[in-house]
Amino acid sequence: MKKIIIYGASIFTMMFAMASCGGAEEESTDETSEDSTATEQAEVVEYDVDTAASIINWYSMEEGEKAHHGSVKVLNGSYSVQGDEITSASLTINMNSFVVEDEAGGEKLQSHLSSPDFFDLNQYGTSSFTFIDHSDGMITGKLNVVGLEMDVEAPVTLSEGKVEVGDFTVNMVQLPFYANEREEKPEADWHDPKIGFNATIVAQ
Repeated sequence: MKKIIIYGASIFTMMFAMASCGGAEEESTDETSEDSTATEQAEVVEYDVDTAASIINWYSMEEGEKAHHGSVKVLNGSYSVQGDEITSASLTINMNSFVVEDEAGGEKLQSHLSSPDFFDLNQYGTSSFTFIDHSDGMITGKLNVVGLEMDVEAPVTLSEGKVEVGDFTVNMVQLPFYANEREEKPEADWHDPKIGFNATIVAQ
């Protein structure tokens, strides 16, 4: 559902002219009220997210390159736009829709990522994104995964009823898997804790 709130005020100009008449030398006095041009702020448009049409893609990183990949769906969400800027946004992510889509990862990786060692899907069925700011083409916010809060900064492109989120990474070193291997293994054996994402968020 799309809701529109219109801000701004329009100011009209009044002009009042007085001219004397009669046989005497003509005298005229013009009194003009303050002339203002209406400055209308852009309307704020609020959208609910179309969860069926929206998708979040993820990929793991190995030696700076994309490795395994998959997707996860949005459970619910909304966002507001004023002009060419997002002014608010929130997403709840359905972690039980989390899938591995590359053949190299397969069911083994799917099981690993679903386990308490990683995303713990039995206990944490949802993750969430909370908006902070949008400026200079970048959106910032907080991602909450397995009860842990992580910083997000991502490039976004707006169009009518759609937000395209370009590639960005989130450092998930707080997750048990990465934290444990840093205690138990030499640095040469550590996995890259940055998980990459991009997304298409479609409005209803």
